[in-house]
Amino acid sequence: MRILFLTDAFLPHAGGARVYYYNLLRGMQSNLSNEITILTKKVPGWKEFDKRESHPRFRIIRAGRPLPNWRYQQWPKIAVPLLRTSALLMSERYDLIHFGDLYPQGVLSLFFKNLIGKPYVAYCHGEEITQTDGRRYQPKVRNAIYQHAQTVIAANEFARQNLLRIGIPEARIRKITPGVDCSRFRRSKLREDLVKRYGLQDKFVLLTVARLVHRKGHQLVLQALKTLLPKMPNLAYVIVGTGPDESKLRQMVAELGLTEVVHFAGFVNDDELPDYYNLADVYVMPNSEDKGDVEGFGMVFLEANACGKAVVGGRSGGTREAVLEGETGMLVDPYDPAELVEALKLLRDNAMLRKRLGENGLRRATSDFSWEARAQLLDSVNREILSNTLRNRTCECAPSENEVRRRT
Repeated sequence: MRILFLTDAFLPHAGGARVYYYNLLRGMQSNLSNEITILTKKVPGWKEFDKRESHPRFRIIRAGRPLPNWRYQQWPKIAVPLLRTSALLMSERYDLIHFGDLYPQGVLSLFFKNLIGKPYVAYCHGEEITQTDGRRYQPKVRNAIYQHAQTVIAANEFARQNLLRIGIPEARIRKITPGVDCSRFRRSKLREDLVKRYGLQDKFVLLTVARLVHRKGHQLVLQALKTLLPKMPNLAYVIVGTGPDESKLRQMVAELGLTEVVHFAGFVNDDELPDYYNLADVYVMPNSEDKGDVEGFGMVFLEANACGKAVVGGRSGGTREAVLEGETGMLVDPYDPAELVEALKLLRDNAMLRKRLGENGLRRATSDFSWEARAQLLDSVNREILSNTLRNRTCECAPSENEVRRRT
C-alpha cells in the first residue's frame, strides 16, 4: 500500500502530535511493508533528522515553512502546497491520502477527493474542533473536511466526543490513542552529569516536559513552589522545552525568588529525554484550556509512567485518559494552586504512594500502549477503506439489472 501523508509540520518539530504521526507511520512502513511519503515543511533540525530517518519506503519531502496560524489571511499560501501535492499525485500512484492538519492539508485532501476521487483519512486530536468553534467560517470548512473523510482517526476519547458533537457518524470514527516506546522510556541509573549540572543532589525533583505555552501549567507549578518551599526547602523543578512563554516564566521565577530552585533545560533531544524523566521524583503538568486549545491526551504522562514515575496532570481535555486518577497519578484543578500544593505535598511525604502510582503506570504503559499494535490497527483501517473503495467501483462499473435485460 502506498500512502501520501500531508502535514504542516513533522519531526523534529516539537509536539506530541508529531511523535504520534511518526510512530504510526514508521510502524506501518517497517512492520507492515507499506510505502510512506510525507509531504511537509522545513523546521529547525530537519536536515539531520531526514538524513537519519529517510528510507526508500519512508520518504520525507519538505519545502517552505509551517503556517503561523489558521486564519483566513493565510489561505493565499495554499497555492504552493496545492501545486506540490498535485505534482506528487500525478507522478506517483498513491492508494490513500492521510493528513495531520486541517489547514491547508485537510482542504487539499477535500479538493483532490472532489477532483479525482482520491480517498483520504483525517486525524483529529480534539483541539482542532474546540479552537475553531468560535470562528466565523472555519467550522463549516472543518466539518466538510471531516464529513467527506473515509475515516477520521480520533487520537483520544476527547476528540471522538467532539467529532460526534459536530455530526460525524460514529461508524466513520476510529479511536487510536497514542502509545509509548517502552524500549526507550524505561528506568535507568541517574546521569551524574545532569545531577551536577542542575544541582539536584539530595533534592526532591519535579519535572515538566512540554512546550512553554500557558495551557501546560508551568505558572501554576511556580505558584505552588512558592507556597511549598518554606516547609520543603529541598525542592527542585526542572523544565524541559522551549516556547513563546519562556521570557514570562523566567520573569515569574525571578519575581517569586525561585532562581535557585527552577532550572530551564531548554530543548532536549529525543535520545536524552529518558534521562531527564529518570531525574524526577514526580512528573507534573497541570494542563488547562486556553481559548479552545487543550491537551487532547498527554503522551508525556505515559513516557513518565514508562520510567516508573508518578504523574500529576490537570482535569482538562483528554488527560483523564492518559492519567488514571488514583491509579497511575493524580489530577488537580488547573486553576487552583492550593489543590496542586496539596497533591505535591502528599506525594513528597508519602513515598509508598509515589512508588505505587509509578509501578501501576509502568505496568499500564508496558501492557496497553504498544505502538506496534496501533500501527497494525491503522493498517487494517487503510485496507478496509481500499477494499470498500474497490467494491464500490466494481458495483458502479457493473451493469444494472435493467441494463442486463435490455442487452439480452
